[in-house]
Amino acid sequence: MWQQFYEDGQGFHRTVKGSLKRPQVFTPELVQNIAAMGIEKYFMAMFTRRGLWPRNHTMDDLLTEAKTFIALPEDLESSLRSFDSFQFICSIEAIHISKPQPEDIRRFMDALDRIAVLAEQELIRAADQGS
Repeated sequence: MWQQFYEDGQGFHRTVKGSLKRPQVFTPELVQNIAAMGIEKYFMAMFTRRGLWPRNHTMDDLLTEAKTFIALPEDLESSLRSFDSFQFICSIEAIHISKPQPEDIRRFMDALDRIAVLAEQELIRAADQGS
């Protein structure tokens, strides 16, 4: 199962990288959503490799649970938490959606790149430990 999550994360990652060549098609909102899905898939690969299943899938929830087994740099954590600021749709009473700007795309890409590296390192570590 973790392998599928990891492959899905890689697919979303490739799409975001390719989006940089086609800004007329890939709006900042679209890039943000695809990057968020890639990040979620990478996190899910790490969780399921450890036999874990997160309670929720907001960035805040994923980060809280991931921090129980992996150290995240503070600037990366802050960048990931910003994803939730664009779309807060978990409560029907308090829906909030704001549009990311073109200058946000590099931050999304950086966060996705860094989570991909952490996921790869975590998956290698888990394999080395035989889990």
